[in-house]
Amino acid sequence: MKSLLKITLSVLLLFTITTAPAQDKAVSFTRLPAKAQAFVKKHFSEKEVVKVSMDTEYLFKKEYEVTLRSGSNIEFDADGAWKKVEMKGSPVPAILIPATITQYIHKSFPNTFVKGIVKNRNGYEIEISNGLDLEFTNEGKFIRIDD
Repeated sequence: MKSLLKITLSVLLLFTITTAPAQDKAVSFTRLPAKAQAFVKKHFSEKEVVKVSMDTEYLFKKEYEVTLRSGSNIEFDADGAWKKVEMKGSPVPAILIPATITQYIHKSFPNTFVKGIVKNRNGYEIEISNGLDLEFTNEGKFIRIDD
């Protein structure tokens, strides 16, 4: 009977942990990991930061989101590496986009610019100013237009 109770409690605890809602909490700019702070200072301006939030999922996985005065957003992982840059009305800083991707976009979609970039383990997802979403490998090779 005691073992059944232990198993039931363990299952309930596991269920609670895995289904716990993400906790989004406003934090100061100085609470960002140093790498994220340096990124913002280098490519934008700390003065443009209007909001910093820390998202904790599953009790320990932390992510950060920085909102700029323009409405642009930057997302960072727990270590401060950027994951996503989404600009409002201006292009993503060119230095963040691999050269092969920039070349492909200029050649294939002239008169457009990169509005958003997501870096993940499989490659890059790029949103350009004409509304198309493009996918690339980590090496910058075009994969497809995403619907």
